[in-house]
Amino acid sequence: MFQTDGFKAMKGLTDALVQRQQILSNNLANIGTEGYVRQDIDFSRVLSELKSGVPSMDQTNESALARARYKDTGKPMTLESEMSKLYDNHLRYTLMVKSVSHHFEHMKKALEVRAS
Repeated sequence: MFQTDGFKAMKGLTDALVQRQQILSNNLANIGTEGYVRQDIDFSRVLSELKSGVPSMDQTNESALARARYKDTGKPMTLESEMSKLYDNHLRYTLMVKSVSHHFEHMKKALEVRAS
């Protein structure tokens, strides 16, 4: 029941969102630190690994998330940009929680129909 491709994808994306929250919080904590380079997660890479069924994604999401993590040396880090990214991540996480809830509601209905 929990080994379906859809459930694995939802778990992988939720794990990525949780790790991104930690990374963005770390960026905010170090906003005034001299020489600190902001970090982030490349969601397109996480999604492509989830879609391709990379073996490491089936076992654990940690190695795939480590590969998707990168240092952003492109532009200076500002409080506004980090707060915006934090809010964006919050919205994505809320959407994933609703999606998981919806998935379990469908499974519950299927079990109720089967039981009757």
